[in-house]
Amino acid sequence: MKTVILLFVLGSLLLSCNRDSPEPVKATSAEAKFVLPYPVGKAYTCSQGFNSSFSHYGTFSYSVDFDMSIGTLVTAARSGRVVYVVENYSDDDHAAGHENVVIVMHEDSTYARYVHLTINGALVAGNQLLMPGDTLGLSGNSGHSNHPHLHFDVAGTFTGRSDQTIPFDIKNTSPHPFGFESGVVYVALPY
Repeated sequence: MKTVILLFVLGSLLLSCNRDSPEPVKATSAEAKFVLPYPVGKAYTCSQGFNSSFSHYGTFSYSVDFDMSIGTLVTAARSGRVVYVVENYSDDDHAAGHENVVIVMHEDSTYARYVHLTINGALVAGNQLLMPGDTLGLSGNSGHSNHPHLHFDVAGTFTGRSDQTIPFDIKNTSPHPFGFESGVVYVALPY
């Protein structure tokens, strides 16, 4: 009887601790449509994953930040067409809304956003078609950012800065069924 009560209490504690945890990402690695937004063989630390208390909540719930030095190569995470480019803000300009960004629309009308690029760090142009792994830009520290990194997310719409992000999975790295975890290094494997 004591064992049953103990298991019940432990189960209740685990459920209460995980209330704010992100929902599992529905896709498996085999079904994933995205690759990591950096070249195969490279590895970067996730400084903020899905549903993080610092800034990945609300409309930005399904976002991931990868620590990268300014000028690190960023690549396309999925095939698509470039629909928006901003690259005129300095890495020292940390005003919200002053992020250098490239936005790519995919065939299913979702949008990948590559944010905080360095000044003149977009290496693509509007309407350019991209394949996974194609050169896209250079990471930076522009806009609402407290350190050099790449912010990557996927949204179902493109109407402005705060479109609701949606869950996504990456097929060329270690499994992450509950989204990306802060402090974990993700290696870009061949795909």
